[in-house]
Amino acid sequence: MKGSRAEWWERKLMRGVRAGLLIAVATVLLAAGCGGPGAQPSPPPGGGNGGQQPPPPVNTPPQVKAIGLSDARAEAGVPITVTATIEDAETPVANLTYAWTAGTGTFSGTGPVVTWVAGAEAATPADIVLTLTVTEKYGSGTSAGEHKVTGTASVHLNNSPRELRDMSLRFLGDFVNSRVPPAKCVEEFTDSCRGKKDEFNDIDDNRHDFEIISSTLRHTGLEIAPNRLTATVHTFCSFTSRVITTQPREENCANGRCPLGSVGFAEGDCYTTNVYEKGRWWLCESHIGPKGTLTPVMRAFFGLGAGL
Repeated sequence: MKGSRAEWWERKLMRGVRAGLLIAVATVLLAAGCGGPGAQPSPPPGGGNGGQQPPPPVNTPPQVKAIGLSDARAEAGVPITVTATIEDAETPVANLTYAWTAGTGTFSGTGPVVTWVAGAEAATPADIVLTLTVTEKYGSGTSAGEHKVTGTASVHLNNSPRELRDMSLRFLGDFVNSRVPPAKCVEEFTDSCRGKKDEFNDIDDNRHDFEIISSTLRHTGLEIAPNRLTATVHTFCSFTSRVITTQPREENCANGRCPLGSVGFAEGDCYTTNVYEKGRWWLCESHIGPKGTLTPVMRAFFGLGAGL
């Protein structure tokens, strides 16, 4: 019995040892499978962000730092150079795309430095806005992106030959219409020239003494100073006028030399001096260089002295 009992206890003990080993092994496996200490979880399929595509790289847009002009005052038909200063943190500025636009005129060139010229059809004087759109494309595939930024510059535009010609013709056209009051005739004379007051007085006297029956006006030429601040405009003019008062103001009509109803004719070079102020041209003085021998009526009409 002893031997048998001893063997029985031995077998029982061995079964207990084996059962303990099995329990320990199962515990280790369970801990490993549940993310216990030392466990390395398997990464989910499709990458480390739950299967989504990686975010696109961060890219800052270009900056239009400045747009410079070779001349802040442009003339129609005369090119000016426009230069943009661009910065970009990722893309070389030479690899960016540049698009220039304006309300009038055309551009030559496609980069940050271009030439702009306004055509003769542009309404002037005017302030024209030049706009630059800079495009940056970056990345590729599903990570591709695009930035668009804009910058502007303003240029003052004149068409001086046309403006000067039209202004002189407007003034003379008002003058030869005897129904236009003197104040209207001198609207485009600058207050900075004494000529405005003198011209007003001359026209006022002319309206008192004469009626202009007919006239011809034709632009013949102009000169603009190199500094573009003064100019002289020439217009061929001819006048036929009638005396309408028995008490003329002009001294040349004294002693009955301009009888009521008498008619005179003359022609010559009606020229104006002009100044550039506040972004536009203004009249300064008006003169006439008459041709031929003038009758007393026409000397008085032009306000010319007896010795002229």
